[in-house]
Amino acid sequence: MAEQTDQEPQQGEAEPQQPEEASLKKSGFFRSLFTTNKKWLAILVGAAIALQGVGLACYKLGRAHCNVNPSAEIDLGQYCFVAYGAEDGPIGGAKFQLHIALLEQVDRAARKRLNQRQYRVRQDVEQLLRRAHGGDFDDPDLGELKRQLQEQINETLGMRAIADVVITDLKLQDSGRRRNRVSDTAESVPWAEKSDGGKLKTES
Repeated sequence: MAEQTDQEPQQGEAEPQQPEEASLKKSGFFRSLFTTNKKWLAILVGAAIALQGVGLACYKLGRAHCNVNPSAEIDLGQYCFVAYGAEDGPIGGAKFQLHIALLEQVDRAARKRLNQRQYRVRQDVEQLLRRAHGGDFDDPDLGELKRQLQEQINETLGMRAIADVVITDLKLQDSGRRRNRVSDTAESVPWAEKSDGGKLKTES
């Protein structure tokens, strides 16, 4: 009996150790989980930094490529303008060669779209010239005409693509109205040009 009483406390002492073992097991599990997550976190951070570096390098390479190879001018062909109707202006017609320069950042997409819509571009430019006036060609810089052409081509392409409009080989046709107005002013005689004794003298 005495031996049994001695063994009972030993068994009773073993029981309180079980929660400690469970807590140690739990802490070990969380520690291993945290360690695993730390590894994955480090891998993800490293991958993100690497991707960022690659993206930055590609961006710089693309910018350098754009700077080295700027957009060349594209020849859109020859166009003609004729002053229709009784337009009172010195210019009766014009013939010129039309070129455009594309924005660098959309050069490739704009060239593709220009190739797809080349006939529509020509048609819309010709329609614009039919609405134009001789005074648009009387400007030495052709600023207003270039602005209209830029807006029209951008609209036809469906994107903001034109950096500049260049007009070369411009040949203007004189309407003769400038010369006629000068000669009319010099040679014409007004209906009442002299006075004689306070009375107007008219030609019969």
